[in-house]
Amino acid sequence: MREPSALSVNLLAVDIGNTNITLGAFSGGNLAREWRIASRPHRTADEYGALLHQLLDREGFSPKRMILGSVIPALESEWERLGREILGIEVRVLRPGDPELLPLNVDNPSEVGVDRIVDSWTALQKYKPPLVVIDVGTAVTFDVVGPEGDYRGGIILPGLELGAEALFTRTALLPRVKIQRPPSAIGRNTVDCIRSGLYFGWLEMLRGLTVRLKAEFEQPVTLIATGGLARTFAEDADFADHFETNLILEGLNLIDQKWEQLK
Repeated sequence: MREPSALSVNLLAVDIGNTNITLGAFSGGNLAREWRIASRPHRTADEYGALLHQLLDREGFSPKRMILGSVIPALESEWERLGREILGIEVRVLRPGDPELLPLNVDNPSEVGVDRIVDSWTALQKYKPPLVVIDVGTAVTFDVVGPEGDYRGGIILPGLELGAEALFTRTALLPRVKIQRPPSAIGRNTVDCIRSGLYFGWLEMLRGLTVRLKAEFEQPVTLIATGGLARTFAEDADFADHFETNLILEGLNLIDQKWEQLK
C-alpha cells in the first residue's frame, strides 16, 4: 500500500473534456499528481465521487477547493455537486467571460469553449504573442492569439481517435488500432497502413494548417502544441515551437490564484 503523501494539496483542478476528465492536484502552485478518467455523461456525482475518493485517499490528498472547466454541461453540474456536497469543499466553475481573461475578438464570444480560452490565456502568460495553440484531443483545435493579446478565433477539426473509430465502425474489415507512429509511411500490413494514414495524414494536415495561419501575420508566430495526443507527434512536429503537456491544468491553477488575489 502506498504511504500517504506529506504534501499539502490546496487545489484540485478539473478539466472535463469530451473523452477524458483530466484531474490535477496542486500543492503550493505545483502539480503534485495528475489523473485521467473517462468522460461518461451518464455517470452521477456519486459514482465519480466514489472514484475520486479512491484516487485522493491513495495519495493522502485533501484538497481545500476545486476549480472546474468543462465542455460537457451535464458533467459540469455533476462535478460541481461532487465538490460541494460530497467532498465538502469550495468549487469554482470557470465559464466563458467569467472572469474575462482575454478579449474575445470573434463574431460570437459566447461560443468559444472554456478549454480554448484557458489554452490561449495560459499560453499568453508564458510566451509573447502572436501565438497559435494546437490542442490535440478528441477534436483538434487551433487557437490564435493576436499581437495585442486578443483571441482571434481559429480552426476546429476531428481528432485522430475520431478518425480511427470512424474507420473501424464504418467499414467491414478494418480493425480498431492504437494510434502510434508506424515504422514507415508505407504500411506493409493493414494495421500499419491505418496507422500511417492517421499519423502522417494528421501530421501533414497540422503542418499545412499551421503554414496557412502563420501566413496571415506579418511577423513571427510562436506555436504551442498541447493536449492528450500532442506528444504522439513530438518526433516529427518540427512546426511546433513548444510542447506543453499540462497547459489547461496549469492554466486552471493560475486562474485560481488570480481569483484568490481578487478575494
